[in-house]
Amino acid sequence: MFRFAHLADCHLGAWRDAKLKELNLEAFNRALDLSVKEKVNFIIISGDLFHVNIPDLGLVKTVVEKFREIREKGIEIYMVYGSHDYSPNVVSIVDILSSAGLFKKVVQAEAIEDHIRLQFLCDDDTGAKIVGLSGRSGSLEKEYFEALDINSLQDEDGFKIFVFHSAVNELKPISTASMESVPLSYLPPGFNYYAGGHIHKRVWENVKGYGVIAYPGPLFGATFTDLEDTARGERRGFYVVDFDGELVKTSKFIEIMVSEVIYKELDGEGKTAKQVEKHLLDLTTKIDASGNIVLIRVRGTLSSGRVGDIDFTQVRDLLVEKGATYVFINRVALTTEAATSVTLPGESVEEIERRLLNEVVSSFKVDSTLPPRVQKVLKERLTEQKGTELARQLLSVLKAEPLQDEKKREFENRVLQETLKVLKLEELE
Repeated sequence: MFRFAHLADCHLGAWRDAKLKELNLEAFNRALDLSVKEKVNFIIISGDLFHVNIPDLGLVKTVVEKFREIREKGIEIYMVYGSHDYSPNVVSIVDILSSAGLFKKVVQAEAIEDHIRLQFLCDDDTGAKIVGLSGRSGSLEKEYFEALDINSLQDEDGFKIFVFHSAVNELKPISTASMESVPLSYLPPGFNYYAGGHIHKRVWENVKGYGVIAYPGPLFGATFTDLEDTARGERRGFYVVDFDGELVKTSKFIEIMVSEVIYKELDGEGKTAKQVEKHLLDLTTKIDASGNIVLIRVRGTLSSGRVGDIDFTQVRDLLVEKGATYVFINRVALTTEAATSVTLPGESVEEIERRLLNEVVSSFKVDSTLPPRVQKVLKERLTEQKGTELARQLLSVLKAEPLQDEKKREFENRVLQETLKVLKLEELE
């Protein structure tokens, strides 16, 4: 009997707050330590190890040390890119760590005519055959799924694992209905286990004609919505799977809880600003904040006063005094009768960003004063789906910060060159 651990969506570096960043890393380290304790033969990470493709180097150093510790125990690590740690135009830290031998990238592919043929990796200890596809922003990995040489994947014998980072239409929980996804038919049939990532919910389904399709969800979470779900009872952790070389025999979910999350909602509908403040202060006396993450969401339309009249800082300070690890008061949905509201579907930054970019791209017109060759290239790039992805890539480039000791002119030139690469206009300079 053999055993492997299946992790996904670690999102290391997702949090700006130092304590949340520390808790996220603690969850990751604990998952690897528990994998060792469970005596697994190998570990699979189904994408989004990091939250960005070039994370903080101090964080990278910590991860490198942990991976080296795991490898020294004789445990192999297999991984694919996720939609966050993938980069279309620069070398990702995942590439660098893979080149250093800290883990094996599962995606080994070659183009044969119009198809993509994936090469299996065979785990030395167990004989398990592992193959997969990485995720890309906006589910643009669809085109790779469509081009897969399915026959070569089906003809391979043995215990087979397909690693991927995409949501599947038929398996998405209701709460993730708006998430970009691929149809189940895109997955190559006949595998014993499909190690999924990207969905931040726990999923385990034995699908006829396929096999076990599993998503462990995040180890900690990358958004406040993730933390709210944790407070509502969503378990965080990873799967440990036993197999005998032919079939999945047993499995269990190993829970990771590095901090309790307390979530409260306050209805401010029809109340004055002072009344909402009083209710918030009363709420702080009832919350057991010591050692916990505290999230409060305030909704509704104030009958009088402004949102700015409410002393949220005082509320936060009181909870910190009671020992809260972290406090966040979400007041986005709190407004006044006089305010002009803008309603955006979705709570996460990514969902809002995607919608706004879709709206901008759909109305975008190429400047007719640009050189004809540039106009032609831009028009080809700015279909609605590709244009939105292009805009997101550009946004990522423009968020770049100067490197240590990098001069202003060098930084500006680097950003310019990366922008041209994204637009694929280098040859038109």
